[in-house]
Amino acid sequence: MEQSRMKKQLALWMTGVCLSMGLIAAHAADPAPTLTYSWPTNAGPLDPRGYSPNQMYAQAMVYEPLVRYTDKGTLEPWLATQWTVSPDGKTYTFTLRDAVTFSDGSPFNASAAKASLDAVLANSKRHQWMELVSTLEGVEAPDEHTLVLKLKHPYYPTLMELAQVRPLRFGAPHAKPGAPVGTGPWILAQTRRGEYDRFERNERYWGARPAYGSVLVK
Repeated sequence: MEQSRMKKQLALWMTGVCLSMGLIAAHAADPAPTLTYSWPTNAGPLDPRGYSPNQMYAQAMVYEPLVRYTDKGTLEPWLATQWTVSPDGKTYTFTLRDAVTFSDGSPFNASAAKASLDAVLANSKRHQWMELVSTLEGVEAPDEHTLVLKLKHPYYPTLMELAQVRPLRFGAPHAKPGAPVGTGPWILAQTRRGEYDRFERNERYWGARPAYGSVLVK
């Protein structure tokens, strides 16, 4: 049962990774084609810290982590460009990527990142399945591009858990429920309950431009 659940989560994660990176090549005749595929339910409100009915593939399209897994299973910098770990293993200091904005144009910086992580800690019982949440003592933002995680004790899987789709990803602090605002390459543009969700390319995206102009999930 556990193996089956893990395989399902991995499949959902891989779907989100492929969509968020725009890995499928678009036809040269159409500079902004639409990718259409089927999914049994709507994407949900897309709270970056939410579970069902929030769909993991969609959260991975809209929100991004500090570090992420490559297709080779190794970790690489993402919203953080580098990090250091204190000798006692209890302090992780991340340097955040410069010139990153949320899809609405507001800046992604250390204070915005801290707000997202503080929201997780404020509801730690909900997220206690993730050991890092229980281990995280506090978050500091000493300057615009530095984010510091303070742990209660050394925890080797810290970076691995930061790479997961939820709950340690980053939404704009001012975003309203049902109106997701992330730093990812896609924006949830339209939802018709029981029918479809349409994602549009985030033209403010800091990274590689997705090959598709939109994704229709129905």
